[in-house]
Amino acid sequence: MFMLRPLLILLMLFSLSGCFAAIVGGTAAVGTSVNDERSIGTQLDDASLTAKVDARLIAERDMPSRWVSVQVIHGAATLTGHLPTQRHIERAIFITKSIRGVRSVHSELQIGIPKIGSIMEDSWITTQVKSKLFNDDQVSGYAIKVETVNGKVYLQGIVNDFVQRQHAKKLALSIQGVTAVIDLMQVAQK
Repeated sequence: MFMLRPLLILLMLFSLSGCFAAIVGGTAAVGTSVNDERSIGTQLDDASLTAKVDARLIAERDMPSRWVSVQVIHGAATLTGHLPTQRHIERAIFITKSIRGVRSVHSELQIGIPKIGSIMEDSWITTQVKSKLFNDDQVSGYAIKVETVNGKVYLQGIVNDFVQRQHAKKLALSIQGVTAVIDLMQVAQK
């Protein structure tokens, strides 16, 4: 399991940034970068920061980081998931803040240990929300990152305008099992 996580982080690094499509498909990068308002350089910087935070949390002794998800958009890190104690949460926030390039940290970490059934249900909700976003004509599934914790759906990323922001929230709320939508999206600066 310990060796599998770094491999998954590396794979996530490429898939989140949209650059994997550029490497494999060449022209596919045009479609991907158009859907994410950040420059490719910013996408890479954010993916790199995400990987660095995740790696530091994994390396931290007595830190059950497997229940923590990290997302970085424009240097702003968001932590979601569970940790056993408030001390663990404070340590995770401190570690994240200490990474050079991280401008701010928003913690949505909860105290406790997630139940297996809850993890599977949250994964299913995330899959359904992502599917709706990818199949929608108004919003981009590439530009909006989705994380679900205890039925709460966290939407983070960059949208073109307020209408897209509201539409993404509406799509997420339409999924059975969603208890709340936490809007961490930003409207693109034009």
